[in-house]
Amino acid sequence: MVKTVHIVMQGKGGAGKSLTSSMLVQYLNYADYNVHAIDLDPTTPTLSAIAALNALPIQIMDGDDINPRFFDDLMTRIFEVGEDTHTVIDTGTSSFIATCSYLAENIAFELMQEAGIQVYIHCPVCGGAALDDTLNSLLSILDHFASVPVVVWVNEFFGPVAKNGRSFADSTIYEDNTDRIAAVMMHPKVQAGTFGEDIRAMMQAKLTFAEAIQSSEFNVMARQRLKIYWTKAIDRLDNAAFLAPAELETAE
Repeated sequence: MVKTVHIVMQGKGGAGKSLTSSMLVQYLNYADYNVHAIDLDPTTPTLSAIAALNALPIQIMDGDDINPRFFDDLMTRIFEVGEDTHTVIDTGTSSFIATCSYLAENIAFELMQEAGIQVYIHCPVCGGAALDDTLNSLLSILDHFASVPVVVWVNEFFGPVAKNGRSFADSTIYEDNTDRIAAVMMHPKVQAGTFGEDIRAMMQAKLTFAEAIQSSEFNVMARQRLKIYWTKAIDRLDNAAFLAPAELETAE
């Protein structure tokens, strides 16, 4: 199999970007993939804060701009990892525009693809007050990176990801980009005071799902809810098309 890069991007904070990144790394480790995790978030380095994920923090910002030499080092790391490795990159919300600009100006995704590296952009979108902002970030990604398949993570924690009564799967954005969207994954709506609070506490404690489920710091029902959520996440990722590119090619 080839090297694969999963880069998680979203310009709106609080949309579930760090949860998406950490779940990807946790699942890939659980499924015995070779995983290389990188944290580019300069303000809230969540991925590298979870010790069990062994994520490498890389500072790519110099003030408000990307230092191209730092980003060049990141690209070198991507090329130098072993074959059959999944590299998961959590990008910063505050550096979203600068990161997009660097990747577009340097035709970085095309460079990776030409080298035989499979690339996916993962973009969470969430309901509630941030719906339009997160959809605009998704549209920006689809517009700037026409050659890169996108995995959309629908996060219903703050409400349905829907406009005018139409779900994301029925939206104009989806209909206009079906050839670009590799998969639509779900962060299902959960009760904020139970499941939501348990996940928040887990992230705040800098633990993985497996660690929190075994931790005495969480009561028996909190551990049960985390186990339920994580089991469902595993099931969804077990069936994720973007983790089986060879099978997709055969089907075509």
